[in-house]
Amino acid sequence: MGKKAVGVIYNKDSMNEFLVLVKEAGYILCGIVYLRRFTSYGVSREKIGEIKRLMDECGAHDVIFDTQLKPKHLFNIAKELGVEPKDRVEIILEIFRKHSPSKEADLQIKLASLQYELARARERVRLRRMGEQTGITSGLGEYEVDLYYDEIKRNIQSIKRKLMEERRRRDLHRISRGKRGYKTISITGYYSSGKTTLFNAISGASSPTGPEPFTTLSTKFSTILIGPWKCYLVDTIGFISDLPPFMVMAFYSTLEEIKFSDLVLLVIDVSEDYDTIRKKFLTSLEILDKLNYRGSIIAVGNKIDLVNNREALKPIYSLLSERVDDVVFVSSIYGWGIDELINKIRMYLGDEVKINIYLPYGDGVYEVINFLKKYSNDVTPIYYPSGIRIKCSIDKSSYEGIKKYVLERGGRIFGDIDIKTIP
Repeated sequence: MGKKAVGVIYNKDSMNEFLVLVKEAGYILCGIVYLRRFTSYGVSREKIGEIKRLMDECGAHDVIFDTQLKPKHLFNIAKELGVEPKDRVEIILEIFRKHSPSKEADLQIKLASLQYELARARERVRLRRMGEQTGITSGLGEYEVDLYYDEIKRNIQSIKRKLMEERRRRDLHRISRGKRGYKTISITGYYSSGKTTLFNAISGASSPTGPEPFTTLSTKFSTILIGPWKCYLVDTIGFISDLPPFMVMAFYSTLEEIKFSDLVLLVIDVSEDYDTIRKKFLTSLEILDKLNYRGSIIAVGNKIDLVNNREALKPIYSLLSERVDDVVFVSSIYGWGIDELINKIRMYLGDEVKINIYLPYGDGVYEVINFLKKYSNDVTPIYYPSGIRIKCSIDKSSYEGIKKYVLERGGRIFGDIDIKTIP
């Protein structure tokens, strides 16, 4: 049974998203108040009266605003209602805590919570020094409020240091992957767009999925082979509109994997209405821009199994193709379009060339084969009386290095070799 609450709607355009978030956080809205504007004080006495009346009628103990409240508004509203209201940011943090799967995610959520609380602590200090007493500041003397504020700042610095260690660890792993020739592909997009289902479809993994928002709060990854490339496939935290900068930065150690990706797959739920798709798509692009990602983007229009009228995909294709490098429509849950997507990925990872190598038998033959397997997943040796023919696909950028290595070991390298030329 969820906790009863009265919802205050300030932005009707994002009302559906707000209702999803409130439900996932464990609340039941037993009444809704529509707010046209905030006053300098916060909310007009008329609206305060309307909120109080609804709370009394349905027995609600919480009030939830669909926007981020300024600290002074929060305290003024709390003084009038006798309860501290919750806002959109606090609801998102509650959901994050609910889904936290790891120690790193715990740290990120704690950091975001403390940074959010820091702004409110400043207001607590200001009010206490002015002699104001609210349900939030009562019982705290000026000295205690100052200590509380300083303690938050110390905790923030402590958590930042721990997350910096995680970031350094990721940097080392990233450098190591680069040296071993790995490409990084990040799956991004709005929450509940089907990112993890796509991750599973491409990688063969079985990471947990669900309709609720933010089932992925820690980076999931899988190593896969696509054409000649060894790839590091990453499933990232879902995006959401109007996310405050401090929350983006709190999860930066997770999200920065996107910044260093060779390719981003931006997942879009095409079963939603056009206006919703457009809003979520543009929000996702804004977040990618804030993360300073400058690489190629393939928009993956997911959930086509839920689209009855395929003509409806045409305006969506036009919207997506105007702003990204390529567009593919798929159903991750049924596997439709996944092969086409993988072929597109191959195009963006680099120029692929097929080569043939001939090596006379000797001590270095199997050394060369093992070397080639570091650069290709389709090394095919064919054995002849005098030596071995090796067919493989490689990244064009690796060609000169491979050629030099083979020639130094007595081999020959060809394009489309004629078998008749092999002795």
